[in-house]
Amino acid sequence: MKLATRTVGEGSRSAALVHGASMSSDAWREFVPYLLELDLTLTLVDLRGHGDSPRADSYRIDEFVDDLVDTLPQGLDLLIGQSLGGLTAAWAAPLLKPKRFIGIDPAFSIDRKSLFLLRLLGPIQPKLPDFLLRRLGLPPKGSPPDMLARIHAMWAKWDTASVRDVTKSAAEHPFPAGPPSVPSTIVLADPSTATPPAFADALRTQGWDVRVIAGGGHDLHQEDPGGLAEVLRDVLVAR
Repeated sequence: MKLATRTVGEGSRSAALVHGASMSSDAWREFVPYLLELDLTLTLVDLRGHGDSPRADSYRIDEFVDDLVDTLPQGLDLLIGQSLGGLTAAWAAPLLKPKRFIGIDPAFSIDRKSLFLLRLLGPIQPKLPDFLLRRLGLPPKGSPPDMLARIHAMWAKWDTASVRDVTKSAAEHPFPAGPPSVPSTIVLADPSTATPPAFADALRTQGWDVRVIAGGGHDLHQEDPGGLAEVLRDVLVAR
């Protein structure tokens, strides 16, 4: 499937950004200005069933991966993904061959209990009252005052039926703790439930560059975009 994309910036280097589950390319709004300072042209992607991309009959992880390969060019300077976007971009990296993959708390190793809760709560998430969403941690701490309204707008374009296939296929074909296919950096929450410490340690031994933002949450690109950009500065500017 060809995905909806939009291009921002006119830098000499290229980067693609892939959002997490239930979101859209708007999720990167706070992080984009920091990237535009670094001579980058950005391609912001809407995954299938999200944002302005088409809905589908199936939402398996391998299908999200195929969509990225069908939509993005090979040889990007940076391929950046968060959560589900980090997982799918990492799976796509061997074919897209970016100069560097960057994962922001990528959903590499969510345990079965958490997958069950996602499958149970995900489809009803948009119907929950705001006071309950806030108790569940939405909007992310440190995000702008209008973030909850923006989340509702993104959810309005999200196919909640995708949750079933995403969680099932993620459990059936977990991401391997093997050597990275391209130079790869991941930045994790503290603690991360998407890539837990033991899995992160396994990745380190295989040659992954693993970084942790102390006290950071899952949505690092929204909570502290400037801090995230600073933690990644060396790999964001590398040519």
